[in-house]
Amino acid sequence: MAAEITTFVHSEEDLNQAIKISNALFSGDIASLTAEEIEQGFKDVPTIQATKEDAKLVDWLVESGIEPSKRQSREDISNGAIYLNGERCQDLEKVISSSDRIEDKYLIIRKGKKKYFLIQY
Repeated sequence: MAAEITTFVHSEEDLNQAIKISNALFSGDIASLTAEEIEQGFKDVPTIQATKEDAKLVDWLVESGIEPSKRQSREDISNGAIYLNGERCQDLEKVISSSDRIEDKYLIIRKGKKKYFLIQY
């Protein structure tokens, strides 16, 4: 019924896009989304403008305000609570680089089970 209402109010294309975005979020396959789908699916998620090109993840999480301290950042990374574009990252030496971006524009960070951040370059 929800699909029928969405199709009626919006369009079949919007319904298919919403389903694709939802499936990517639940499966962790965020890297398969296009920039347009990310903009649509993450419009209500806190957005952070990236200020550095390459930086260590531990430092970068603190500088961007996602983590309150380097200690907490290291702890969350070690415990597997940090995800980059849907992939768990437990490497304390990880450097965020242009190869991590989706369509060279976005990086999606998840902290814990439900807290998402959209990083815009």
